[in-house]
Amino acid sequence: MQKSTVRRIVFTAIAAPALAFGVPAVAMADAGYDHELTKAGPKGATAYHVSSHAKDGRVEYHESFEHVGPHGAVSSSTHSSAD
Repeated sequence: MQKSTVRRIVFTAIAAPALAFGVPAVAMADAGYDHELTKAGPKGATAYHVSSHAKDGRVEYHESFEHVGPHGAVSSSTHSSAD
């Protein structure tokens, strides 16, 4: 065999197990996203929050909105989760 073919075989033999065990670990990584907005002015005050998290096979999503102004108040909240 040529040296380049032997190198390819050796590289594949070393890389394949590393990829086989490393890729699932990356896929199970924890992830999260958070965003907040608060605002106050002459027309009232507003607060908004959204978050999404994935950890240990559980996924959660939460969104909330509140506004208080001269015509009253409003509030909204959404929550979702899955295992």
